[in-house]
Amino acid sequence: MLKPTHFVVAARVTLVLGGLAVAVLALGPFQGAERIVGLNDKAAHAIAFGGLLAVSFLAFPRMRRNDLAIAALVLGAGVEVAQLFGGRSASLLDWLADAAGVLTIYGASMIETVRKMAREQGDMTFAEIAATDRRRARRRAPAVFTPLVETPQTEHAPPLSFAQRAARRFPVS
Repeated sequence: MLKPTHFVVAARVTLVLGGLAVAVLALGPFQGAERIVGLNDKAAHAIAFGGLLAVSFLAFPRMRRNDLAIAALVLGAGVEVAQLFGGRSASLLDWLADAAGVLTIYGASMIETVRKMAREQGDMTFAEIAATDRRRARRRAPAVFTPLVETPQTEHAPPLSFAQRAARRFPVS
């Protein structure tokens, strides 16, 4: 039987192979190879990193999309820095092309999130939707401890140690 976990495993394998392909093409002696398929350098960067992000959304369904998008941007910056050491030139414009691909895929995923909310909770306000979100449950107010016995302190008395304060707070009977 085909299960969703099979897609996750396939996406992870695809992500590893795609990541290796991007690394080899970006760091190897293949400058200008994107022209073979009719792309310019910036379009190839956007497609490569947008594609890696799209596959990573499927490969890691429990991770936040924000974190995956940031990881893709950091990976793109890392590739540009690594190109400095491989005899190639790094370019801020290449990284901006990576970011354009990442933001395109991330934006499409956010649109799908809003569409899902419209289908499932269309008559609620965003504040009401946020209030029902289990991931953002309200935390209880912190407990306030009041001493059981007030001890008068003189002006010249040394401050009590933690153990002394604990012994007063929790007397042994």
